[in-house]
Amino acid sequence: MDTKKVDRAWGASLIAVGFSAAILAAARLTGAPLPDGAVRALGALDLLALPVLAFTSVRKARGGNR
Repeated sequence: MDTKKVDRAWGASLIAVGFSAAILAAARLTGAPLPDGAVRALGALDLLALPVLAFTSVRKARGGNR
């Protein structure tokens, strides 16, 4: 993967994890109940985004294209 693709994948996965965490935290702090389907969808989004975030973080730390 070239550096530009790694940067885009890293950014997209970071946004996805941040979005789901912010929604879940805001719902918890305000006491607003989220439907079960929404919580599961956000959990699935996290499960998809976290391995991508880990892989691209290692790629970025190692120095890109190897």
